[in-house]
Amino acid sequence: MGQLVADMTEGSNVHINNMKMAGLLASVAGDLPSLREKGVWALEPVDTDPSDKINLAFRIISYTPYINTKLVKQAEAPKSWRDLLEPKWKGLMTLTDPNISPSTIQTILVLIDNKAWDEAYVKALYGQKLRYILGGFVEEFRILATGESSIMVIGSDADADRFAKEGAPIQAIDMKEGAVVTTASVAAIGNSPHPNAAKVLMNWLYSQEGQSVAGKAQGNKMVRKDVQDFRPAAAQTQLAKPFVMTNEQLDKSAEMFKNKWFDKLVGR
Repeated sequence: MGQLVADMTEGSNVHINNMKMAGLLASVAGDLPSLREKGVWALEPVDTDPSDKINLAFRIISYTPYINTKLVKQAEAPKSWRDLLEPKWKGLMTLTDPNISPSTIQTILVLIDNKAWDEAYVKALYGQKLRYILGGFVEEFRILATGESSIMVIGSDADADRFAKEGAPIQAIDMKEGAVVTTASVAAIGNSPHPNAAKVLMNWLYSQEGQSVAGKAQGNKMVRKDVQDFRPAAAQTQLAKPFVMTNEQLDKSAEMFKNKWFDKLVGR
């Protein structure tokens, strides 16, 4: 309705990127002293939007496989994406269907761009008789937690949280090639009623205190590395090789999703 009532926004990187493209946001990164701190970042806040510095990464969301710990021993869990192609996992894995989940396509694209996957790998994985889930990541975690599957090929720590807190036998596993990372972000609203107040709040949110308070309240891993990882242990991975999802990849994956890229590739 054209009513500017807020000074800043926090949430999905995709949502905030859409607001940016609509011309609703302003860059204030240069006015935030907290962002000039050195050596404190697990992920630089401007990395997802390095040219405009509008969409600022705030908390980290990782995508990696999950196992049911009652069905897969930790020592036998896959250590590499290639391990998922072993015959013993055939028919025991799930994937949220790429036709209903842009997040699945986004994750696959980032893995391909970083050479952890390629199109031949996608075809080989399809040959493992994956069970395709239509209800999204939450439904897929339920299936994993109840033992209806042994491995979830792509799971989000944001969705694992509720199941981990309930004591479900799930565990994130690290892949030696790396894992996909996206973010929730914050941004300043352009022409807002109180632009200076927005800068004060955003600067605090990137301080050690602000990141700790927000991380504890939301149960997340934050972009500062000098604060605690507040995710449940079952959702924690080391993220030694994070593949950060960029805005350009989000745009490209949207086209892939619309054009049913996955179905055409595997001949489904």
